[in-house]
Amino acid sequence: MRRGEQRTATGAGRRLRTPLLALLAAALLLGGIVVVPEPAEAAPRQSVSVDATVGNDRLVTVRVTCGAKSCRGKVTLRLSTGAKKTLSYRAAKRATKTLNWKLSVSSYRKFVSRGSAKLTVSGKAVKPRKTSFTRTATVKPAKAQLSLRQQSATIGEDRTVPLAMRCGASAGCTARVELRSSGSAIASAAVKTAKRGDVTVRLTVPAAQVPRLGDRAVHQLVIVESRPDAVRQVAALTLTKATPEPEPVPERTASVAYAQRNWTPTSYDTCPASLHEQYRTVGPDGKYYPTWHPAQVTDPATGELCTFGHEHGADPTESDIYQWVADFFSPSDLVEGEPQGLPFGYASEELDNHIAAGHSHLSMRHEDNGGHKVFLRNDVALVGDGHRNVTFENADGERERVVCDFLIKAHQGSWSPDATANNAHELIYAVRCNDGTELISTTLSRYGDPNEFNRSCASGTVVQTRFSQLPPATTAGGGRLIPDRGCAQAAVTAGSDIWSIYEVWMSANELTTADGAVVAAFDPWFGIRNPSRYYDSRTSTETSNGIGRPVDLLWEEGTAARAASVYPWSTVAGLERFDYRDPRSPFDGAQRDFYLGQNRVTGLPGSPGFYTDPYGGGARAEASQGAIRQWAVAGAVSADLSLERLQFDLNADWGKNNGVHAPN
Repeated sequence: MRRGEQRTATGAGRRLRTPLLALLAAALLLGGIVVVPEPAEAAPRQSVSVDATVGNDRLVTVRVTCGAKSCRGKVTLRLSTGAKKTLSYRAAKRATKTLNWKLSVSSYRKFVSRGSAKLTVSGKAVKPRKTSFTRTATVKPAKAQLSLRQQSATIGEDRTVPLAMRCGASAGCTARVELRSSGSAIASAAVKTAKRGDVTVRLTVPAAQVPRLGDRAVHQLVIVESRPDAVRQVAALTLTKATPEPEPVPERTASVAYAQRNWTPTSYDTCPASLHEQYRTVGPDGKYYPTWHPAQVTDPATGELCTFGHEHGADPTESDIYQWVADFFSPSDLVEGEPQGLPFGYASEELDNHIAAGHSHLSMRHEDNGGHKVFLRNDVALVGDGHRNVTFENADGERERVVCDFLIKAHQGSWSPDATANNAHELIYAVRCNDGTELISTTLSRYGDPNEFNRSCASGTVVQTRFSQLPPATTAGGGRLIPDRGCAQAAVTAGSDIWSIYEVWMSANELTTADGAVVAAFDPWFGIRNPSRYYDSRTSTETSNGIGRPVDLLWEEGTAARAASVYPWSTVAGLERFDYRDPRSPFDGAQRDFYLGQNRVTGLPGSPGFYTDPYGGGARAEASQGAIRQWAVAGAVSADLSLERLQFDLNADWGKNNGVHAPN
């Protein structure tokens, strides 16, 4: 009989009376074990029922119901295994007093080991009149009614574990099922059935716990029943992790940068083109693009180091904001296992689409693979005009310095005549600051106007060139300082030095709306200390601008003697003449530095994500053909900053002892 129910000695639920004592009612249950008492005597106006449900909770419950004005007395319970308990009671009229006897652990174990015990119930009523009684019954340990019908289960992709269980009690089962691993509970579920039969219980494993559950590992399943009896059992359960069906990889097409402008080896390189093609990423448009790779890697076909002959600057994965940026560039249908990274040539790809969408007055613009260079700097404390710290008020009301992480990819080719005329070069610019500033931008950045550049050794002098069809700059402040032959010659003459051929590419960028409102403005500069070309009008033709090679000054009449004693020509002085592409040349375009300048972000009202044309204009919330997605969030002070220009990587050499050479 279940706890809380009252039965008379006849088992029919009616009250029997005697002159002296209350009826001892009851089914005496020990964990589902029914106790059948002997016939009871007639009772005064009170009754006693004993619920001897001795399950894992070790409880025997006594209830006294008073039918008189008030009742008082004692009930003594004694098991033949040695346990004994006397309980006193007081109860008001029509009230029931509940008394619990909890067996000691040793008494309960002794009782369970015997398998049964004789229970003697004796009572002494003092009020409303003195009476006494004695009853006996045989009790047995409770049995579990809820059983697990399997020894193993699979954790589904939704992290649920389905368990087949069966309730053996005709009146149903109530329990709690708990999955434990290494002694700790990781999932649980309640079970409640109204009748005997099968039931499926589903446990949901928290996502953080799934990695802790080894595949095909054995765990504990604890089943704690509360109805019909308090019974606790432990079962072994082997868990298997579901092997999800791999998502089908979408069919990807190749961008122009990947299919047509990718790298091909020269006679100085030892890596195959097929290995270079493995360094790719999926761009926002779902196409494959080249991306960053080391200058030399181990060729899996040979197990030996091989060289690509070019480098892409800093490893972007060392940036604190790399994953944030890589996620931004990933398409919505990217599946697990597909590559992420910085897509080289994405702005040029969208320019083609922009032209096809009705902007035929613009010219296409695709750049070589080797010119894509990565620059990064973590934890940059911004410095304002006058060398003052830039601060903001943080959430605690304290002044805190503005610190930012920068990840930049610029195309900066320094080996061909391209930059002497073309002013637009792809730029990825990403920054995130502790004042809340966020910016990710991809554009064709215009470094001054096309068909001209300023001399690196005389920045006020403009040199006119030809053949570019790219649009002029719309933002002041940009330009390209490139050496011409006069600068190269000056580098090896008395009183001059290598800085005469130092290139500086000064970008000046704005993301603007159609009516000219500025969403973001930024202007990083990029320097090259050892370019492998200078402009030489003497070699210009009807179709291209002429260039010369700085390394050749070492063997030219009029410059050879002086060049042999000037760094870096002096490092190869005395060698027989070699080609400018030879890795021995100190002019490989790999000694680069960069400058951080202004970083103003206002954002587009109502949307941190928005779209511009490939040159950064026409910012709007809606996407369109040829538009590039940008991201801008204004921080606490970023929209009003006026910053000092900071220089980084002044001693960096990305082509040292790794096979890098021009063209790079």
